[in-house]
Amino acid sequence: MASGKKRSEEMQAQDFKELSISDLCCGYTVQNDGDCTCIFCGAQFQDGVIYQSRGRSVTAKRAAQEHVEDIHAGAFWSLLGLEKMLCGLSDVQKSLLACLYEHKTTEQTGEIMDISAATVRTHRFNLQKAKREAKILLALLDIIEKGDAPLPRPQERADVSRPVPAMEQPFSLNDLHPFFTQFRYK
Repeated sequence: MASGKKRSEEMQAQDFKELSISDLCCGYTVQNDGDCTCIFCGAQFQDGVIYQSRGRSVTAKRAAQEHVEDIHAGAFWSLLGLEKMLCGLSDVQKSLLACLYEHKTTEQTGEIMDISAATVRTHRFNLQKAKREAKILLALLDIIEKGDAPLPRPQERADVSRPVPAMEQPFSLNDLHPFFTQFRYK
């Protein structure tokens, strides 16, 4: 049974691998033909079919959106509930993200998580740092996946026109403030 669970997690990870950030945020994909598929359970909604949802007739896209909200409690909570192996978030990060999503103040978040306000701010800073790093990683991977011919690595070269940083320049007495140059150094 454990191997079946592992296989299910691997398949789920493979399924999430190809999704765009937009797909993850809304909780469903829209194919070229307009059909929609829930990313959490695979429920399908065909374009051109009228669906009944919340007591009214809706399009496939609206039915998919309401399905994610009604059945999966929205994309946020479903993504937050994913296993660490799939999402990479620790329990502390998940708790903090839940508080941010619910618009809790720093003090309220600290009380809920039983940590100080300063620690909450540190965790928020670390999440922002991870977001910046993730954007850069996604950009690098996107460039690689485009498959364009790579440009050659930049060569380390001594460029005469480049000014030498202050730390690389040799020290001389002329660099000192005039107050210090009044004295004779031996």
